[in-house]
Amino acid sequence: MARLKTGDKPADIRRAAVDVVVEVGSSAASINTIAKRAGLSVGTVYRYHDSKDAVLRSVFLEIKRDVHHLLMSAAEAQSTSQDKLRAMWFALLDFAHNHPQDFAFAEVILNTSVLLPEEDAIIQEMAQDIGQIIEAAITDGTLRPANVRAINAVLSAPALRLGRQTAMSGVAPDPDFAEEIFDLCWRGVAA
Repeated sequence: MARLKTGDKPADIRRAAVDVVVEVGSSAASINTIAKRAGLSVGTVYRYHDSKDAVLRSVFLEIKRDVHHLLMSAAEAQSTSQDKLRAMWFALLDFAHNHPQDFAFAEVILNTSVLLPEEDAIIQEMAQDIGQIIEAAITDGTLRPANVRAINAVLSAPALRLGRQTAMSGVAPDPDFAEEIFDLCWRGVAA
């Protein structure tokens, strides 16, 4: 008689990969450590992924999709360009607070070169969605005319830094402090 499948093995692998990479780094992570942390056999992990890098890429893309969906949903709920960009900025901080391990994992993997060209293309498409919101804000006069990537960097770098601090400490930034930082960034790019 065949054994019944139990649990959500892909989710178990994701959680284990995130925990292991955040704990020991991507270089020291292995299929063995991920399988052990997930409570699965190495063979089970290999049924879902061909290699450690495949696990890391898959989990990274899942997290990036989660963040992207959150940012786009936050933007879509707003009517003005300024409100869209502000909502996205604070949605990133909320993600870091609510999913600190995922945020930290993405930061670690972002600094590696595990992505294949087709996976990098997916990340670039997500960046283009954000770029379109910035371009619309330039077009409607909300933002000063400038390079879209430069505006993105000015707005996102402080949010990412606060996100890192939030993920590491487990404590959301003081709302007044976060508002002040956003306001300072905004003044640098607003028309």
